[in-house]
Order: sequence, then C-alpha cells, then structure tokens
Amino acid sequence: MLSASVIAGLNHLLGQADWARRRLREHEGAVAEVALGGTVLRLGIGADGYFQAAPDDTAPSVTISLPPAAVARLPDGVGAVMAEVKISGQADLADTLSFVFRHLRWDGEADLARMLGPIIGRRVHLTASRLAHALPDAGTRLVANASEYLAHEGQLLVPRAALSAHAERLRQVRDTMSRLDKRIKRLATPTSARA
Repeated sequence: MLSASVIAGLNHLLGQADWARRRLREHEGAVAEVALGGTVLRLGIGADGYFQAAPDDTAPSVTISLPPAAVARLPDGVGAVMAEVKISGQADLADTLSFVFRHLRWDGEADLARMLGPIIGRRVHLTASRLAHALPDAGTRLVANASEYLAHEGQLLVPRAALSAHAERLRQVRDTMSRLDKRIKRLATPTSARA
C-alpha cells in the first residue's frame, strides 16, 4: 500500500516533468531498490519513463540506502539528504536517478489551477508562496522584538552589553582579590621565613 502511494506520488511529479521521463526511458526495465531503515521500496522503470511496482524476484539494477538520520536532514535541503545516501549498482542508472530526484519539483500552481481554475489557483499559489517566505522572517522579527522588550522594557533579561560589562568587572574583581590574597599571605609569613 505504501509502495503504491509512493509510486503514485512520484509518477504525479514525473507527469509534470517531461525531461525526467526522457532520462528515465533510457533505463526501461531497470529496477531500483530504495531502502529507508527497515522499509524497502522497489521501483521499476517503464517504457514511458514512469515508475511501476517491480516484482520481488527481479534483482535490483541499483540499490539506494538512506540511513534514518538522513530524513532528519530534510529541512537542510535535498542536498543534505543526498550526502547521506549510499548507492551501489549500475553507475549510469544511479547517476540518472540522483539527477532526477535532486531536480524533480512539484508544480503546485498547475495542480491548484486544475482544481480551482487558473485564476484562483494562481492567486492561492502566490499567497501560499508569500506566506512560506514571510513566516520564517516574521518569526525571527518576533523573537528579536520579544527579547528586546524583555531586556529593556520589562527588565526580565539582561542586555548583552550589560552582561559583557558585568563579566569584565567580575574579572577585574577576581584579579584584584587574587593579588590581595597573595599579598596577605606574604605579609602573614614571618620575616625569617621570607629571607
């Protein structure tokens, strides 16, 4: 079931990318085995350049292994995930799959246009894109404003400059105390012991 859903999702993306299907058609009949932790997905490549379920008795042409830690690097981008991938098998097929997976993108606007119509689909897509760019920026500004308020207005946090100045004063007091301690020890020692 998971295999069918993944293949359907990949084929949907391939349906929006003629260039990717052209590259995959060169490897018609090949089987790629993708292992993520304990889950194994077998992808056969059809004559039309789309993926299809591959029979279990067919030897894979290429094996792609993703350690579970690779998924955690997904927020860092596809490149970060691809750096964790281990590939073995036919080099040309591995290179093609790597290129396709790295450059395959979802055309959300086309799907929204098909569901909502071209004008509304375009507007929804633009709004979603603006929100996706604005939210991280707004979050950063919110954190900066909150910390500034807590430090200056609410006086619940110590401003960085005041903390640095306080640390410098503490270093000076520590040094002075150390010199004073040495002086007291020297004065407390009898004069015959000092000579």
